[in-house]
Amino acid sequence: MNYALVPFPTFSGESDYAGRPDIRDALASRHRNIAPNAIGNLELLNQVAETLRDLPWNFAVDHCHEQNGQLHLAVMAHDLGRNLDVGDKMNAGFFLQNSETGDYETLACARTFRVSCENGALLECEKGQSFTISAADAPPANWQLKIKDVIDRSFNGDGLDVDLARFRATTQQMVITPYEFLCHLSAQGLIDDDEQSDIQFAFNDAADFTMYGLINAVTQVAHGLRSNDKWARAFQIERLAGEILRGDHNLPTLYPVYSR
Repeated sequence: MNYALVPFPTFSGESDYAGRPDIRDALASRHRNIAPNAIGNLELLNQVAETLRDLPWNFAVDHCHEQNGQLHLAVMAHDLGRNLDVGDKMNAGFFLQNSETGDYETLACARTFRVSCENGALLECEKGQSFTISAADAPPANWQLKIKDVIDRSFNGDGLDVDLARFRATTQQMVITPYEFLCHLSAQGLIDDDEQSDIQFAFNDAADFTMYGLINAVTQVAHGLRSNDKWARAFQIERLAGEILRGDHNLPTLYPVYSR
């Protein structure tokens, strides 16, 4: 179910939080079965809200979804953004994933929000941009401080400049066709056939034949997955977009072999 995180408005800026219930009220009134090694969603959200209140930006909730103990939250700052190009603005953001049942890892990381298309990419490129707790591990005693550190880095202007420079570099990397690159992702099991086709279509439709265009095509597919209520997969695709930006999935370099 989609929730509000009071007192922060939804991305649309509606003061009534788009008619959505406050997630913290909903969690507080519910009996929850939290796995022994898991962190409760309410405890995480209280930490996030407290940290955001201490920062000088105007925040909005891009999405806040929780179902059966599985939480996905994305927050962006309206007034902390940079122009990559005319009409293409990127705003600073933060992402949180958690599972009270211990089905998957806890992740807090930076997230850029592309205003023109309302797509996001998860960033785990720099030290301090992300914090992860494996589903098999107990949370560390200082997890609250770790979450605060990631939020502080996510909404730091200097950090956003570094992220923007990384994105700007991808606008200079021409990708005539992403077919081989997408086949490479598919061969690793990172995307399925339908996602490969959807990314290819989005890439062709936007006609931005750069690595930046490819990353945006990937985040567009993630947006569509959220719209179809496939939240866990949308997170994985947004994370994939950040990994592509980081250079994790570049095609292997082939060296020629000369006969003697």
